[in-house]
Amino acid sequence: MIGRVALPERCANVCFGGLKRNRLFMAASQSIYALYVNTQGAVGG
Repeated sequence: MIGRVALPERCANVCFGGLKRNRLFMAASQSIYALYVNTQGAVGG
């Protein structure tokens, strides 16, 4: 495990986004959470 993000509900999906792909989006049961991180995510397609 690299790390853990504590959310108040269960997370179902994650995706990197933003201009520099340094924002982690987390889709939970009834909410969407976003967190800036110090790395870039992989390019999706």
